[in-house]
Amino acid sequence: MQPRKNDVIIIGGGVIGVSVAYYAADLGASVLVIEKNHIGAGSSCGNAGLLVPSHCNPLPTPGVVARGIRYLFNPEGPFYIHFRADLELVRWLWRFYRFCNAKHFYHCVGIFSKMGRESLQLHRQLADLGGHRYQFRQDGMLNLYITDQAFQEAREDVVRVKSCGEHSVILDADEARELEPAAGVRVVGGILNKIDGCIDPLEFVKWLAEKAREKGVRFLVDTEVFWLKTDRRRVSKVVTTRGDFEAGQVVLATGAWLPLLAAELEAKIPIEAAKGYSMTFAKTPGAPQIPLILEEARVAVTPFADALRLAGTLELSGLDLAIGRRRLKAIESETYRYLPKLGGLEIREIWRGLRPCTPDGLPVIGRLRPWSNVFVAGGHATKGMSLGPVTGKYLSQMLAGESIGMLERSLSPNRF
Repeated sequence: MQPRKNDVIIIGGGVIGVSVAYYAADLGASVLVIEKNHIGAGSSCGNAGLLVPSHCNPLPTPGVVARGIRYLFNPEGPFYIHFRADLELVRWLWRFYRFCNAKHFYHCVGIFSKMGRESLQLHRQLADLGGHRYQFRQDGMLNLYITDQAFQEAREDVVRVKSCGEHSVILDADEARELEPAAGVRVVGGILNKIDGCIDPLEFVKWLAEKAREKGVRFLVDTEVFWLKTDRRRVSKVVTTRGDFEAGQVVLATGAWLPLLAAELEAKIPIEAAKGYSMTFAKTPGAPQIPLILEEARVAVTPFADALRLAGTLELSGLDLAIGRRRLKAIESETYRYLPKLGGLEIREIWRGLRPCTPDGLPVIGRLRPWSNVFVAGGHATKGMSLGPVTGKYLSQMLAGESIGMLERSLSPNRF
């Protein structure tokens, strides 16, 4: 039987893969998305759903190593490395360390500032088509602090990183509590990022997939890709548990599993999986009204229409989806330090997912050399929901043979 043909095959049905499908179809391509679970599974499902163009910092920053070492000795801290006999992890950590400098920091800030603004504009355009379906809102996000040192450092960041702090307002303790009455007496101040917003992440991805279907995109779920058949320097067939497919171009968008798929093509993409957790509760009186970041605890708090979600932790533990009960307990107990009025929360869902992290903090978007028809989109760490639309836009332009300019080199999967 002859394999079925498509202009573009996208492997991975999370926010990145669906965004690429939507914008590629918008340019007239016939697109097939192959997903081993359901659309929106993985990191796109239970994350905080924050849209944070104000968050321009990469993971590797000056001073982050010293802070991270302190966390390593706290089994309930927001950061953890599961050391294991894995040479790739050692290489990733060494690269990460080398990128923790001021020059690279400001290089990333410029890139994330540009991508964040463009992606927010695309989010707004999409919201005009149906944002009520996935609870799109853009009424700001409040960062809360309970230590003077962290608050002082944050104020300095707002001044130093002007491109991302231009929409930020520094609030003293009383002003922060006036804006968000759920904040407790320990709060010493806050920073309101007026441009930020949030969405229900799973509902957004499902809605965007519907819109992509309207443009002719086909989705094949519960289907696993187990072989990429090659012919010279191109992938000739995508072999799956439900048959073979031919494509003019292939996009790898499998998140934390991206290195495994790239290895099929004898390529190395240094992405480490960083486990994150969330707990979703029934909404109660006194719950926060706007999205929050509890800064020292590194916990995100997202209020939905009838639910409240707490999300946090960055755990480098490989492709391990085991649930750490101490981590969950720490997220909840830390939340009460900032929001003591919360009480009697009724749990609805416990979730964990693997965020794909590169050692330099920037995503990988572009063609994978030496293959002539293979492209990669991933490595967004905690910014996937924010940058999904702009990633889809950029990669769809590349698939059409267009350039995205100076960003192309910085985001290339071949830069390592």
